[in-house]
Amino acid sequence: MMRNLIRELERRNVLKVAGAYLVAAWLIAQVADLIMESFVAPDWTMRALLIALAIGFPIALTISWKFEVTAKGVIPESEVDRTVRITDQSGRRVDIVLIVIVAVVIVFMGLERFVFSKRYEAQRQPASIEASTAVESSTNADSGQPESTSVPTSEPAIAVLPFTVLSTGPDDDYFATGLSEEIINALGQLPGLRVTARSSSFAFRDAEPTIRDIAARLDATHVVGGSIARAGDRLRVTAQLLRAADDAQLWSESYDARSEDTLEVQTDIAGKVGTALGILIDDGLRQRMRHVGTRDIEAFIAYQKGMEYFERAHQEPNQISLLRQANVHFEDAYRREPGLAAASAYHTDLFNHVLLSQAAGELNGEITDRDVEEAPRHLAEDYDRIIEHARSTVLRRNAEFDRALMMGDWRRIGALSDQAAASSGCEPALWLHLAGPLFKRTGPVLQTFRRVAVCDPLRVRPQVHRVGGHLWSGDADRALAAARAGLERSEHPSISRNFALSLAFLGRHDEAAQWAAGRIRDENELLQVQSMLAAIRGDRARSAELESRYLGRHGPDDRSSLVLAALRGERAEANRLARLIDDRPFGHMVLLQAVYACLCGAPFDIAQTPVFAGLLESSGEAWPPAAPYALPLRKAP
Repeated sequence: MMRNLIRELERRNVLKVAGAYLVAAWLIAQVADLIMESFVAPDWTMRALLIALAIGFPIALTISWKFEVTAKGVIPESEVDRTVRITDQSGRRVDIVLIVIVAVVIVFMGLERFVFSKRYEAQRQPASIEASTAVESSTNADSGQPESTSVPTSEPAIAVLPFTVLSTGPDDDYFATGLSEEIINALGQLPGLRVTARSSSFAFRDAEPTIRDIAARLDATHVVGGSIARAGDRLRVTAQLLRAADDAQLWSESYDARSEDTLEVQTDIAGKVGTALGILIDDGLRQRMRHVGTRDIEAFIAYQKGMEYFERAHQEPNQISLLRQANVHFEDAYRREPGLAAASAYHTDLFNHVLLSQAAGELNGEITDRDVEEAPRHLAEDYDRIIEHARSTVLRRNAEFDRALMMGDWRRIGALSDQAAASSGCEPALWLHLAGPLFKRTGPVLQTFRRVAVCDPLRVRPQVHRVGGHLWSGDADRALAAARAGLERSEHPSISRNFALSLAFLGRHDEAAQWAAGRIRDENELLQVQSMLAAIRGDRARSAELESRYLGRHGPDDRSSLVLAALRGERAEANRLARLIDDRPFGHMVLLQAVYACLCGAPFDIAQTPVFAGLLESSGEAWPPAAPYALPLRKAP
């Protein structure tokens, strides 16, 4: 029976048609993928094509079964004259089609290998340059010199400064800031060009250093600046490209346009800057630059208003209320333009603070019961919106990783960690640093933050986690050098804390204590660091006393208390606190933070945290993380 069926399938050329269809479908998918990548088509277009090809497969087989190709054309198989043998003829026709398709596939694979791949590598070059630079710029740690973040000057490195506002409209400052940021985003699409991130370039908004001073602090070879004036719907923009070495103007142009033409103006500026730097701008690159641009001017302005409150929230004490105000503007921005994924990404910050503060047992009068109840839903909606509408693979991968980690879906967390760590760009996933110790990715995560510290040199976050990566690698010498380099750019207390910890892990306890007391001005931060330093030194009583003083000022903080109990070797207390945290919603994130902050391997016994243990088991990762240092008060679990 089966043999008869196979013979009949062969007679009707069904098997040959199946082979031809699969090869042709593969070729169509490859060509479509190349075209869609060049024109930055949305993800759903590729999914729709694959679904259509899959649906077409059984249809093609059905047609080949029911119809026959004859000299008279295509006729139903039931009408074929059996006295005339034509299946060999039709079979040969199918063979010819199959041979042609295979030949085309071979040609395409050759082009893809020797032509398209070179273009792809060229487009990936900025990321590889940054990564290799980060790896090769290791410090002479034994000398105590700062870890280098400089880059070779063979490739241009550009910083876009906030454009000067020459008009007095109520939103003109936000418009100018937005225009500058959009030019940064557009330039980021160009191969062979390192673009300084917004947070570092905009650090000079209210200062008046020289172009050379700015370029030196940002390790930039070129600077883009300009001015903007708005009058009603009319817009005048002047932009120029300067070479930092001698202040020479390499390009300048003025634009008179309507506000609705802003996208075209910013794309043209970025394109002409790239051309002036010797970069070939083809239609594909120009389309990429357009694709990352914001099309709605009101969304453009709303996002910048949100960023103003967001930045204040991380500098002033009333953080939650400022984040609420930021979110009003972020919501306006992404409702107008869902593709503005950065608005949704920053919108998550309020809910992260709400949920993690609650999970750590902190008392925060700004957080209401309604905040805690609604935060998970808002957070999930934000992540889903980014994943659906993000205009770049980097933003989408970051959101996929952060969503999985935060929302407790760890089944693919290893692969998502690898994707997030491998992404280019200057905005790593928010929680990427936590993947290092627990998921055994300290090396790739460290490399990511070293790379980001190059393209965003004045931002605190990459400096902090670069030092943290070295500490978790057990290399306190290199951590100390990296912390010193970070402090040359920012006196942030988190960098000062890591500098003191690096000294302590090197056995330089007196220096660590003196440094902390002289440089960390926030009293709560200082008491926490001093308690950690005492525990690392082996002074349990002093550590406990400093923790008590901290809790007296701050109120309950089970995350910090867990870390300090673990460092003092108080296993029972650490396990008690871990159980409390594990029982709370999103407690797994606080436990992850405790693992990262402790630098002690496993700060608690996994059996005491069933929720956390279940997530870890689903991830396939092993417990415990390796302890990078031997601590005098701790015993191995």
